[in-house]
Amino acid sequence: MSTPETPWRAILDADGSTYTVHEHAAAHSVAERQALPFPWSQAVKTLAFTTPENPLLLVALRADDRVDLARLAGAIGASRSQLRAADTGLLSAEGLAPGGIPPVSHRPGVPCLIDTAVIESGQPVYCGAGSADRTLQVQPAVLARLPRAQVTLLRR
Repeated sequence: MSTPETPWRAILDADGSTYTVHEHAAAHSVAERQALPFPWSQAVKTLAFTTPENPLLLVALRADDRVDLARLAGAIGASRSQLRAADTGLLSAEGLAPGGIPPVSHRPGVPCLIDTAVIESGQPVYCGAGSADRTLQVQPAVLARLPRAQVTLLRR
């Protein structure tokens, strides 16, 4: 059976990674996500951007952090003015849902930049798993070693 996470799970499976996908009631707002049975201090959000050179770019940060767009632009060799948030049409075409974007892509050429704070804790992180009713639990070191992952300072 195909689920929203089937394509990206193949990347984790090929790596031999240990991870868990938790199913739960749909959580769309921050308050609904904070009510889930996962430590909020270990929650990670994935934002999606686009540039002329990168049709899709994933950025993973701790849930309470904000991305520094100048740092992000510098990390990918673009100007700040070229960065755009990915719209819902692009996300839908990629099989992604706002609020449920995983920090892993099965698409060739889609980079995932991971803020250093996500990796430094060493504790499992809880992040999007393809839809509002699923959460991925994974060790941050797994995310850091995946193809096209880049760990760098991205938060304000």
